[in-house]
Amino acid sequence: MEPNQSELVAPKNLICNFRARTLEDWQSWQEYKQWCQENGRDICHLTISLTSSFFKGVKTAQELRSPEKVINLQMNNTFTYAVQRPRREPFSLGCIKSEYRRCFSSILFESYVLEKARGINGEFCFRDFLEMDDRAFHRIIRRLIRKGKIMANPQRSVPRMYFLTEKLADYEPKKFLRNGV
Repeated sequence: MEPNQSELVAPKNLICNFRARTLEDWQSWQEYKQWCQENGRDICHLTISLTSSFFKGVKTAQELRSPEKVINLQMNNTFTYAVQRPRREPFSLGCIKSEYRRCFSSILFESYVLEKARGINGEFCFRDFLEMDDRAFHRIIRRLIRKGKIMANPQRSVPRMYFLTEKLADYEPKKFLRNGV
């Protein structure tokens, strides 16, 4: 027989009693009763709310284990990095004596850019040549493009990336070249 609603409301008729198995359990119960009295809590109400919370947790755990549920997790990462750092350490052209600096021709700087680009093994930009003035670097790049020794990556990026035409076979033509050119 199930008790009707009026019997559930009357606390005098419902007694929850249990027996402690060991002395440690009984002492733990006494400490619990003492804490409830010191904090002004009703022992029965707190115990019943703890057991109902326990069963809600058990029910939720069972629902999560059932194969009928699908849980979608989304994660959005935002990277904010404002410090501009060179991708590679620059070479120092300080070894050239000042009286010989006027002797260096554009062909020498073109050779320097090509040789360092070969050592990079991939795309490069003006940030890889921090030892050079960026305007001088772009002048050299324009001359090398006219000579057909380097190509600009058709996918626009900031900064503009370039690669050697001698390593063109290493790149996927569909990815980098427009119309298969």
